[in-house]
Amino acid sequence: MTSNMIIVRKIAAFCLVMTTSEAAVVPGDSAANIVATTERWEIFGTSFETTKDYANPFTDVEVNVIFQHDDTRWTVPAFWAGGRKWTVRFAPPEIGQYAYRVESTDKSNADLSGREGTFTVTRYQGGNPLLKHGFIGIGENHRHFVHADGTPFFWLGDTWWKCLCKRMPWEGFKELTADRKAKGFSVVQIVCGPYPDEGLFEERWGNEGGLPYKTKDFTVVNPDYFDNADRRIKHLVENGIVPAIVGGWGRGDCDGLAMAGVEGMKRHWRNLIARFGAYPTVWILGGESGGPQWTEIGRYVKMTDPYHRATTIHPLPPKSARNSLTDETAINFNMLQTGHGDWDAARGAIPQVRAAYAQTPPMPVMIGEYCYEGHMQTAFQDVQRYVFWAGFLSGSMGHTYGAAGIWQASVEGNPGVANVYDWTTWREGMNYAGSTQLGLGKSFLEKYPWQRFEPHPEWAEGDCFAAGIPGEARFIYQPKRNIYNWNGSVVKGLEPKVNYHVFYFDPATGRRFDKGTVMYAGPSPLPFKGHVKPLLFEDRFEGTDVAAWKDIGTSTRREGGHLVGGKGMVTVVDKIGGKDMMASADASSDAEAGIILRFHDADNYLVGLYSPTFKSIYLHDRRNGQWGEMLGKVAVPDIGLKIHLTAAVCGDFAALVLTGGKTSYHTPAIKVSNDSEGKTGLWMFQIGERQEYGNFQVSRAAFSGAEAAAIRGPGVIGSDTYHAPNLPSPQDWVLVLERVNPK
Repeated sequence: MTSNMIIVRKIAAFCLVMTTSEAAVVPGDSAANIVATTERWEIFGTSFETTKDYANPFTDVEVNVIFQHDDTRWTVPAFWAGGRKWTVRFAPPEIGQYAYRVESTDKSNADLSGREGTFTVTRYQGGNPLLKHGFIGIGENHRHFVHADGTPFFWLGDTWWKCLCKRMPWEGFKELTADRKAKGFSVVQIVCGPYPDEGLFEERWGNEGGLPYKTKDFTVVNPDYFDNADRRIKHLVENGIVPAIVGGWGRGDCDGLAMAGVEGMKRHWRNLIARFGAYPTVWILGGESGGPQWTEIGRYVKMTDPYHRATTIHPLPPKSARNSLTDETAINFNMLQTGHGDWDAARGAIPQVRAAYAQTPPMPVMIGEYCYEGHMQTAFQDVQRYVFWAGFLSGSMGHTYGAAGIWQASVEGNPGVANVYDWTTWREGMNYAGSTQLGLGKSFLEKYPWQRFEPHPEWAEGDCFAAGIPGEARFIYQPKRNIYNWNGSVVKGLEPKVNYHVFYFDPATGRRFDKGTVMYAGPSPLPFKGHVKPLLFEDRFEGTDVAAWKDIGTSTRREGGHLVGGKGMVTVVDKIGGKDMMASADASSDAEAGIILRFHDADNYLVGLYSPTFKSIYLHDRRNGQWGEMLGKVAVPDIGLKIHLTAAVCGDFAALVLTGGKTSYHTPAIKVSNDSEGKTGLWMFQIGERQEYGNFQVSRAAFSGAEAAAIRGPGVIGSDTYHAPNLPSPQDWVLVLERVNPK
């Protein structure tokens, strides 16, 4: 060879330069007239050979290569590649001219100290998003992940802890990669080192090249293992999937740190950084790890990694990553392991997300392990959807799924662990429905500026989860309630004059069900002040004379100064009626209560009512036996047991006022279609066992500027509280409000 530098060639689908294409530098060669080129973010790789023999090259000498572009320098560790060869890999982050110089701890070895070279970096021409947009880091707000060029990166991870072992065949690895790519997964968490649930130095760790080390203190490395691991890590990257590489495990029954010690784990991590650091990787220091020794390892990784990759640690529950270390600056994003189980574990995961999100200074928060789908026959697709959506809308800016069979690389007859949790194979786990449904969720969220979403629990009811951008988008996840409950959720605190398009997103299938638009028109003036004209009729229900009333529905009775009725109550004052009427009555808030106006028959009338189920007041313009919309709905969040209702209709407009104690609520004046005179009365449809009305009064109606206060147009409401339409079916749903024609 006549050059001391490799001329990097594009290879494979995404032009990643690998060990097999790297040329060795032979001592004494010259590169004065050779110019090497590579593209931005691709791997520039070169190897250096020496004539000097070392008893243990892995520990006897350390080789670094100093790369420089303009005034920026990177110190990149090289790895011992076997024999007398060291290899360095570098991913240039900028376009232009680069120079490099080789240094080693053996200053006397001229082959490994002092050699220099140059190369040119051009614009990336391929289609791999990991190279097109650059490596993964932390966004400026420290809440989400971004590529180097600022493009948001949505972390949807899968758990492949043991899939570098030979139990997972190469063809199977490619099949699983293709499946996860097609479903939208962007990250794979994978262990390169001691495995969970396996004894130290078991043969099951090994891949086609054997075990990663030949001694338990990690002083004698096996390059063949890492060469075979390379092929799999490379394949993930070629398919646009970020390898989140775990350096080992820290739990007592599989504690690599106890076996190799801090210095052994540092050697291991230097080797990982040298081997895989030029890929678009993410570092997970250890699995189920924490404490001062792992903190020291974290500081070492931070110091050694020239790219300052996104780094965390996978903790033992209930701790988060940042609470597992004595110095949280050793990591820059917060991973949670929230615990396994079924629904109890799933619901218990979300408070952990909220607590981690609330910590300061902020870090991106994500669940890195929770209930694996199918693990011990639990936590199937509905649980997976719950944790994904509830977690994201509670502040998680990423999510890692896991499936039985995959994480332990289980094959038929060999579940991959000493204690058999289940006999699911990796291919069976690959086809669980949850992975598809979470991919649908990621794809849907990426249609929006999800990276700007913030949790807003105040927008939703207590059993729902909400996040979004005020005035632009609201996402509310409503978990499944019970099998015959079609009630939509309540959206609180709508901004005035913002026109939202409303639809339900099915997190199981990706279908959309459009529900029109909604806009809060802003606070409405009080439509009337009560009975300001002489009373036409009054009944305190103290006597036994019921001749003035006619029961159209279920029977009513007088009892203790009240008119008492039950479900299906429709009763009207038979001799008093008109077109512009006002009626009022006392009632109880533990059952439906309604004032009837313009009654014609059981299928045609107006009713202004209070609903204890919806905790709101609204009007129905009942026509031909159909209830129609809940007109002018206004939330009544706080009310006493005793209430007073006043309803009025004047011309084309109707309204309702409710007073309870010192609190008053009113609908806006609503335009109605029932425009002919009719009778007044009292009503209770189906909510509550009985209603007790008192002090019923009727007068002619007098509105205060009803036309000016009227709400016009479909979907416009007079309250900042919106009761969403009925669910398409009783399951979990994502309710979306997106602004129409946002600024």
